[in-house]
Amino acid sequence: MIGTVQANEKGFGFFIPEDGSTDAFLPPKEMNGILNGDKIKAKVFKDPRKEDRFAAEFISIVKRAHTSIVGLFVKEGGKGYLKPDDNRIRSMVQLGASDLKPSEGQKIVALITRWPGPDGRMEGKLEEILGHPDDPGVDIRSIIRKHNWPERFPAIVEAQTEGFPENPSEKDWEGRLDLRKLPILTIDGPDAKDFDDAISLEKTPSGRYRLGVHIADVSHYVHDDMPLDKEAQARATSLYLADRVLPMLPHNLSDGLCSLREGVPRLTVSAFLEYSSEGHLARTHFALSVIQSSRRGTYGEVQQVLDGTANEEVKQKYAHLEPMLKEMLLLSRHIRRNREAHGSLDFDFPEVKAIVGMDGLVKEVKVTEKLETHKLIEDFMVAANEAVASHLSRLKIPSLYRIHEPPSDSDLDDLVKFLQIYKIPFKNFDLTTPLGLRSLLKSVQGHKLEPVISTLSLRSLKLAVYSTENLGHFGLALKSYCHFTSPIRRYPDLVVHRSLKKALKAPGHSAHSNYGKLAVHCSTQERSAEKAERECQKVMQLRFMEKRIGEDFSGLVRHITAYGVYVELIPTGIEGFIPIENLTDDLYQFDPPSLSMKGKRGAHVQYGDILKVNVHSVDRVFQRLILTRIYG
Repeated sequence: MIGTVQANEKGFGFFIPEDGSTDAFLPPKEMNGILNGDKIKAKVFKDPRKEDRFAAEFISIVKRAHTSIVGLFVKEGGKGYLKPDDNRIRSMVQLGASDLKPSEGQKIVALITRWPGPDGRMEGKLEEILGHPDDPGVDIRSIIRKHNWPERFPAIVEAQTEGFPENPSEKDWEGRLDLRKLPILTIDGPDAKDFDDAISLEKTPSGRYRLGVHIADVSHYVHDDMPLDKEAQARATSLYLADRVLPMLPHNLSDGLCSLREGVPRLTVSAFLEYSSEGHLARTHFALSVIQSSRRGTYGEVQQVLDGTANEEVKQKYAHLEPMLKEMLLLSRHIRRNREAHGSLDFDFPEVKAIVGMDGLVKEVKVTEKLETHKLIEDFMVAANEAVASHLSRLKIPSLYRIHEPPSDSDLDDLVKFLQIYKIPFKNFDLTTPLGLRSLLKSVQGHKLEPVISTLSLRSLKLAVYSTENLGHFGLALKSYCHFTSPIRRYPDLVVHRSLKKALKAPGHSAHSNYGKLAVHCSTQERSAEKAERECQKVMQLRFMEKRIGEDFSGLVRHITAYGVYVELIPTGIEGFIPIENLTDDLYQFDPPSLSMKGKRGAHVQYGDILKVNVHSVDRVFQRLILTRIYG
């Protein structure tokens, strides 16, 4: 079989088959010469040591995941080496001669010139000096290089975009539905620059709601025969880091011509969804359109208007839209209630976000709760995505769907084991159905273990991916789903727009010759971006906590392993780790049957416990915040 390797710092790995089959264990002896992310050919067989598990035997390398490695420059025996940042790469890279002269301890990038053989030895050529690890910005540049994300667009792409106008002309909107006089607004975060989506709401003569979801018509400008399209396809998504955005499209498109800015005309693809007064979908209609957003709204300001807490300035800003916004709120609640009745899952975890200043230093770490205005936009976007997917599926027009397959019984093993050990009733719920899993989550609302059960439930689910087949979306409890609403920052949405234009028999370009290959590529790029974004936030949060070494916090126990306890610091939301040796009131050992730490003298630590902790240090190698427990 062909698949990707997920390496572990302890030397073993997992083989993840390309066809979606069950993962297989790669013992250390099979990992010689293999790096994390490499695509390999392997023989997969039943693991004789574990029932219902598989093991893999390495055959050959199909494709290397990386051509370069990021790490620290060190000297040993008069020779220069790169010590990889990635602790899953267990050997250093010997560097050849170079005109670049790094200082010991600086972050560098090396091009691999000799891949590791059975002896694990690697060689490389020094490519770039990033700077000292403590210098502002070096952390984020290291993450960008580690994940091979392009920071600049090729000259041919830049030259191509220079020919685009600042705004569309009247000739561009010939044959389009002219919605410039319709009250339309965007609602985004205060720092947003690219605006993919705008919304409107009207009442029809029959008393129905007519929701308009208007999405930037990127496909009008980006055609599949252009270098610009090839570059967008290669990236497949924008990358959002703590201090910057690396966009899928050049800035003059992503936050210029394609961005639905206030007060300027923009070309859009509109989805009109008619609902009954109770929020039941009655009909859908799609059209090419031109809009002119009357307000660049923010989640916070619109929430204040809806809550009646806005100051006079904000009131005046939204005065002409307030009646429509209140109707939108009612409709979104109806849509959400109806979706939840079918089992739609909402893992409403607070987002922990590091805020980086212009100087590259972390100013603060904020825990952001989801406002109802966030949910309103989410409700409308999900509804539009579902409507487009249903339309394309009904017409049998090839496209990319966003699918989320149901969990198998084995996927749910960890969750079921936890529920049994902690005596949480679950027998009445079929956890392989959205409604059953939703019922479980509802039953533990307010319980001290609710955050842990929610996390385990999320981990039990398969990953959502792109596919040529419309297999439905388990998490949203929908039979049809695609990504239509963000073509500025996601390539699959651009493909869906081209497919929808084909359905509308509108001028457009074919999407792609090999949808299957494209689906895998876009899914892979999405995972890579998610990893880079998570790592960036983790590193920035640790930088912030370096200034708070010695401070005391309360911590909620979220995970327990044989090596120690992971806790969530209150109120920052930042994760910390208490090594088992830092639990000093007893001689502890992890007890698998009870999923807890048990001391020889009777002390114990369980999931959901609140512990007093002290910030001890930051482990940059394993990117962990090290804590000690405080007693008394």
